[in-house]
Amino acid sequence: MTMKRSLGYLILTLVLLAGAPSFGEKEAMETHVFSVEGMTCSLCGKAIEKSLRGVEGVRDVRVDQKAERVTVVTSPDVGTASLVAAIQSAGRYTAALVEPAGG
Repeated sequence: MTMKRSLGYLILTLVLLAGAPSFGEKEAMETHVFSVEGMTCSLCGKAIEKSLRGVEGVRDVRVDQKAERVTVVTSPDVGTASLVAAIQSAGRYTAALVEPAGG
């Protein structure tokens, strides 16, 4: 019985390790920079940030109100159209991609 239990633990461990990322392996990320018109106050930036963070796959959002720029770090499967839609849904903002996606 002890041998069966040990074999079961070994199989379970191998199954769990097979699905885990290896050490040093990073998830691929892409950075998108948007020019955003219509941000007039810090609340605008917070609304845009909140809306973008609601998009699945968004990892980080940086809003620079003075430069009228928003930088979004995402997983590769997130399209820019969904990011523009999220920005525009936060208020009366116009967003345009400034820098193409990249790592």
